[in-house]
Amino acid sequence: MRFHSMPYVVCRVGAAILAAVVAALGPAAAQNAHGVTDTEIRIGNTMAYTGPAATWGTFGRTFAAYFEMINRQGGVNGRMIRFISYDDGYSAPRTLERTRVLVEEDDVLLVFGALGTATNLAVRAYLNESAVPQLFVMSGQSSFYDPSAFPWTLSFHPPYRAEARLYGDYIGANFAGAKIGILYQDDAFGLDYLEGLREGLAGRAELVALNYEITDATVDSQIAVFAAEGVQVFVNAAATRFATLAIQRAAEIGWRPQQQFLAHPSASVGGVLRPAGVENAIGLISAVYVKDPAYAGFAGDPDMAAFLAFMAEYYPEGDPTGAFEAIAYANAHDMVEILRAAGDDLSRENVLRIATHLQGVESALRMPGIRLDTSPTDYAPIEQMQFVRFDGQGFVPFGPLLEAPLTPRP
Repeated sequence: MRFHSMPYVVCRVGAAILAAVVAALGPAAAQNAHGVTDTEIRIGNTMAYTGPAATWGTFGRTFAAYFEMINRQGGVNGRMIRFISYDDGYSAPRTLERTRVLVEEDDVLLVFGALGTATNLAVRAYLNESAVPQLFVMSGQSSFYDPSAFPWTLSFHPPYRAEARLYGDYIGANFAGAKIGILYQDDAFGLDYLEGLREGLAGRAELVALNYEITDATVDSQIAVFAAEGVQVFVNAAATRFATLAIQRAAEIGWRPQQQFLAHPSASVGGVLRPAGVENAIGLISAVYVKDPAYAGFAGDPDMAAFLAFMAEYYPEGDPTGAFEAIAYANAHDMVEILRAAGDDLSRENVLRIATHLQGVESALRMPGIRLDTSPTDYAPIEQMQFVRFDGQGFVPFGPLLEAPLTPRP
């Protein structure tokens, strides 16, 4: 699949990004570059529109719809965005192949919002050697926050390991001595959750850790083991379809742990919980950084109103209650604002410079209190998260905003 969108709701946070960056860096000189003409900006992307992670394909469709909205409203400083998105099927070799096409044939300015841990790791060295910005990586795996080794790569997710550390600390404080189970994907994505959970638990509970392969048909056997082992608290760190299967199977065999946790990459009512049966997920806890459109408490929120208007007009076939759509909308908004802040200097170097000089920026649909902060030596823009609990309809925030740094602070 390939989107060519000749893609703003004018938003109060856009001016915040622009003002913060201009104040920090000063005005830029006029300059066109790779992927830029007087009339267009070419942005590349790879996405799992098919394959085992196809549920996440809505990220790419939301990006395309957002850029279409921007274009209809006049583009970015008069230039239209051409969004070129290829299906990689969540396959790392195919991601590398498609990314080479984006860089060497399509001559894109940058790669934006590409999905997946293994897939982004497969192209990171190539993009850095080619000095092509790999921006807003759709993964919070720890190695994507390494400016000294990979200065052209920047994730906009909170770190997975930090998120899992929050779960471990909560469990240690509230379920000390309980038997804990974690289901995780057998790759760098899943291992971050496993290590973070261990760090948070700090030996306060027994841990049963089981993984699955992305090619597996089910996770039935893993759920059966958790039930047989008497696991009392279940941390579901699985990706989309497997998270759904785990919740479904637990209900089918009558295994009801005292508490379930769900990793934020799968914390979507429409994408994960409805297919699993919402009645099977009531009380489940997650940690998020973007407002949940399914939560009725955000009904009067101006950012949510703008998002819902966008969905109705530009992506009516999407899910207006979907967390994945909300995350994509927020990330696309930030990408556009960075391009706006670049003015006429749309060189790869200047776009990267702006993306790595964000200080205290409030952004669209982020949870209250969460700000974007980056520097040339700190590539973790979001290090706060909010606990939420599923009430059968949406994720309800509870407790204070939590610090989620990449590495534990003393």
